[in-house]
Amino acid sequence: MTSMDNMPQVKAYWNDTAHQFDAIYTGEKGVVSRSLDRWLRRDIYQRFDWVMEEANDVSGLRVCDFGCGSGRFVAALAQRGAGHVTGVDIAPEMLKIARDVARKTGVSSRCDFVNSDVLDYRIDQPFDLTIAIGFWDYIADPRSRLEVMRAATRGRFLSAWPRYWTWRMPIRKVRLGVLGCPVYFFRRRQVVSLLEQAGFRVDSIRVVGQLYCVAATAA
Repeated sequence: MTSMDNMPQVKAYWNDTAHQFDAIYTGEKGVVSRSLDRWLRRDIYQRFDWVMEEANDVSGLRVCDFGCGSGRFVAALAQRGAGHVTGVDIAPEMLKIARDVARKTGVSSRCDFVNSDVLDYRIDQPFDLTIAIGFWDYIADPRSRLEVMRAATRGRFLSAWPRYWTWRMPIRKVRLGVLGCPVYFFRRRQVVSLLEQAGFRVDSIRVVGQLYCVAATAA
């Protein structure tokens, strides 16, 4: 672990806020909180729609969601016909929710979940599709984890990166800083450079709210 690696803080934060975060998807909040989510966190829903659109037909594919959180993408991709979907996350509390989501949606038999930092994750064979959504926000230096993801990918890679200098950037810096969780932001050219250095070919970049949503292919 390098001095730039803040995984212990990230793990602690997401363990503490797992159920609160998943409520963004379930809507199990008060009316005011739900309205604020739809306004301030609209791109959380938009990035989900973007992944499903870009993933297109996943029938029979092996898929991996790095930083899967509460497993909403894992379950949805399995429901769309993926042969098997693996979710990798560092926060055990998130994975408890993810397993429950897979069970309730009837896709447990085609999903598995791994409690691991991406750097420690080992695979038997590469995946047809990999995604990393809501992941890079908490990574100071993405290079080493991108290299692991590239090695795990034989097809397409979908990722979302928080944009530098948006109105939400200083708000998140202050709020998460108070809570002890680091957060990072990226410029477009930086995202392209990082992906290309890791061995991906960038196919498209879409601005989705405060995010760059990037579709890439293993080069």
